[in-house]
Amino acid sequence: MTWAGVVEREARSVLLRVRTDEDAIGLAQARLHAAWTGTTPRLTAQTLDELYAPLLRGVDPLAAERTRAAIDRVRGWSPAKALLDIALTDLRARHAGLALRTYLGGWSDEATVAAVVTRGPRRQRLDELARAVARHGFTAVKVKIGTHVREDIAVVRDIRATFGSDLDIRVDANSEYTLAEAVFVADALAELGVLHFEDPCPLEPREVRREIFRQSRVPVLADRVLDSVESARQVIADGARALSIKAQRLGLRTADRIRQLCEEHAVPAVAGLSGESAIGALAGLQFHAAFRHFGSIPAEESRFASMAHDVVTGIPEIHGGKVVLPAAAGLGVDLDAEALDRFGVRYPL
Repeated sequence: MTWAGVVEREARSVLLRVRTDEDAIGLAQARLHAAWTGTTPRLTAQTLDELYAPLLRGVDPLAAERTRAAIDRVRGWSPAKALLDIALTDLRARHAGLALRTYLGGWSDEATVAAVVTRGPRRQRLDELARAVARHGFTAVKVKIGTHVREDIAVVRDIRATFGSDLDIRVDANSEYTLAEAVFVADALAELGVLHFEDPCPLEPREVRREIFRQSRVPVLADRVLDSVESARQVIADGARALSIKAQRLGLRTADRIRQLCEEHAVPAVAGLSGESAIGALAGLQFHAAFRHFGSIPAEESRFASMAHDVVTGIPEIHGGKVVLPAAAGLGVDLDAEALDRFGVRYPL
């Protein structure tokens, strides 16, 4: 898979399992690219082991405020905190005997999801999307653009011509265009019926994002600048038309606070793409299904369905463009011991 600045031939993740003395567990997983997060799975594992594990030993994991207070003794935000937040929430949901979506909000048991077309040659991308639509029945797609203005427009035009008006199209430039290029592309995308233009150009400083929010003929969806509730508040104030909320990046608590902010300001939100395997994807999909507010934009975690290997059992399938989420408690999946032994590297080594 080809993303902005990263070509993947394998998926390296950090998998966190929190275990109590009574053998209750909570799981979380994240693919941490240094180019995106400033860290790696190995560094994050070290952070969890050396900084956070000592703070949490002896703390009741069901006491959410106590665990947060312990974790927040290390100042600042980090992917390790987000992983801990998800794993501990999963543990509490399992203890309550509730699916995570029910524990969080309980709106739905399924999630509509979009296909994801990453970068690559135009013909390859069309073929990839055709296979995904035929296999999974997708009715929506997120297309990665941002490499070459006219080629990107041509790809979207080909997708529209091939799949017709019934396919919802959203695009993501990963902030690769200049402001002028983004405005030019937005004009063309508007003619093709594209619904959202994610991160068309760098959304900092604020003057730049206010300008693209004002000029773009396609509603702009903000992603990369969202790393806190305050950043979300500023982006909404500056005129964002939609927000991408990534529970895997933010943790469920911060993600939900941003979701509430979006509701208050009538700003649509999407459970955004992190390209996760099953555990990480289910954190986002369960979050999406928990709340009515996410109903207007399909969730973006669909890549897990095409991965050849995983380390869990009970992975849900995508049919008719939807995932029926597991009925089991928490995230709804359990670790596959054999697969974990085959693919996993325990930390510390």
